[in-house]
Amino acid sequence: MTVKKRLVLNFTGYEGHHPNAVRGRHMQAVADFDRLWHAHTQATPMVAEDAGCGAMRLTTQGADWQTQIEFCQFGTADIFDDYAKRPTLTRLLTGLRAFLDILLTGTLWRYARTSWRFVVFFLWPFGLTLAIIGMATLVAANPVIMGLSTLHLIWSLPLAVAIGAILMRWPGKKFFLSYLLDDWSAAYDRVHGGNPKLNARRKEFAAILGQKIHDSDADEVVIVGHSLGTVPAVEAIAQIRRETPELFEKQPVTLLSLGSCLLMLAFHPKAKSLREDIRTVLQETPVLWAEFQALTDIIHFYGSDPALVLAITPAKPPVISRIRFKNVHSESRYKRAKGNFFKMHLLFLKGAQKRNAYDIGMFLHGPFALGDLVTAYKGKAAPLDEEGRLNKAVGQ
Repeated sequence: MTVKKRLVLNFTGYEGHHPNAVRGRHMQAVADFDRLWHAHTQATPMVAEDAGCGAMRLTTQGADWQTQIEFCQFGTADIFDDYAKRPTLTRLLTGLRAFLDILLTGTLWRYARTSWRFVVFFLWPFGLTLAIIGMATLVAANPVIMGLSTLHLIWSLPLAVAIGAILMRWPGKKFFLSYLLDDWSAAYDRVHGGNPKLNARRKEFAAILGQKIHDSDADEVVIVGHSLGTVPAVEAIAQIRRETPELFEKQPVTLLSLGSCLLMLAFHPKAKSLREDIRTVLQETPVLWAEFQALTDIIHFYGSDPALVLAITPAKPPVISRIRFKNVHSESRYKRAKGNFFKMHLLFLKGAQKRNAYDIGMFLHGPFALGDLVTAYKGKAAPLDEEGRLNKAVGQ
């Protein structure tokens, strides 16, 4: 199927990117796409909308094809900003609370059974935090260790606190310590319903998503969920299914799940509503679930199948593709991302520099239906010729 109009509904994960910043990042990916496929894309400014959302329109002109895109950003950067503004001690304590919650509820064991790589990501900030606490404790206890009077605690305790605060900022900042503690604090609040703003945003997203689909005359709808963004995407789809299921009959709808952290929450015993939402999407909607996983990205559950690990029998099994970023990006870009798990995780959102089966620009701006690219052309580059022209063998 050739697509001339596409509605893209983009859900981002835990990050501080507001809609305009998301636009900037996406335009960089579009520039890669244009260079690779000899296309040209024009875009309007990002217009702010309710609930932290934003929208822009783009037109991509290929050699002998054109695609119009309405790109709508769904994010919670405004809410996540609040987490970052909290005092250092609060961020530390709520992060440790989240760590203990994952540990004591058996959720960590479920992580380990599914992806040992994700366990490394989970343990990283808490291991670093415990090391900092240990060093601060040694400083505080130094007078006692050296056999001095306990009166020396008057200076050792404040010094320990100061050193702990300094280490939280550096090397803590260099290794994203506070950011990751906030990430897990927000995850705790999602599972336990502890943040009224996050709870309200879930309903707002579902309402806005439904209205966007209702108003659109696009040939297809692509709902993108990157990282933890897959969680609100699935929740919104499930809510639409319960309230206005006919919206999914207008045009093909695909959930494009990229480096998904859905199981990060779904494995928690208290995440019953999320597991029910996942079941609803997989069993009761015509939405095609297309998921991409990358071996070198530890911030998702590589090798997993959400339906299988959650014991859900789907109406249509998720189409899962496992990729290597070195086959997508240039050697220099890939090398810059190695050693930094956040940069590696964000490679899902960068434009392909090599013609291959994973091409975010082609998925969102190309002339082919995403469903066709991940099924009929699975494992292959899109069927455009060297000059970026439509292959005449592709049906119109």
